[in-house]
Amino acid sequence: MSEAPGLLPDTPVATGELAGRLERLGAVLIDALLGIIPGVAALAYSGGLETVLKGQPLTTRQALLLAGWSWGSFLAINSYLLFKRGQTVGKYLLHVRIVDLQGRIAPFWRIILLRYLLISVVAQLGVLGQLLSTADCLLIFQKSRRCLHDILAGTRVIKARP
Repeated sequence: MSEAPGLLPDTPVATGELAGRLERLGAVLIDALLGIIPGVAALAYSGGLETVLKGQPLTTRQALLLAGWSWGSFLAINSYLLFKRGQTVGKYLLHVRIVDLQGRIAPFWRIILLRYLLISVVAQLGVLGQLLSTADCLLIFQKSRRCLHDILAGTRVIKARP
């Protein structure tokens, strides 16, 4: 059987079985746990850890440093897998991957900019951002299991063979 360009051997065109909601949640939790270490390091470096422990808000400088460091560490940890396999570390461990609507690995820029960064920026926009972020998560309960970030990026998450 020949493979179409851009397809992984275990990803048939447009027929991949959708990943389960719990698998997706588990992958997000694993990725979040991996992000805690660099996040705490950035807070400690900026003096923000003491500020947070006192229940005070971060300064703009501290918040920007935390955001930049968090994004940098996310990219450092996940870029290779996202580019090559459409997976973060959590998705890799739970055997799911991000593909476009044709079953191909979604372009790296689309995954990073539309799927992750856009929603992260929107979530910072006060109450409206938090409502949109919540709506993003709740859309997982659609039959298509596509969250808002999936819809914006033209992606879906499917099961991958171990």
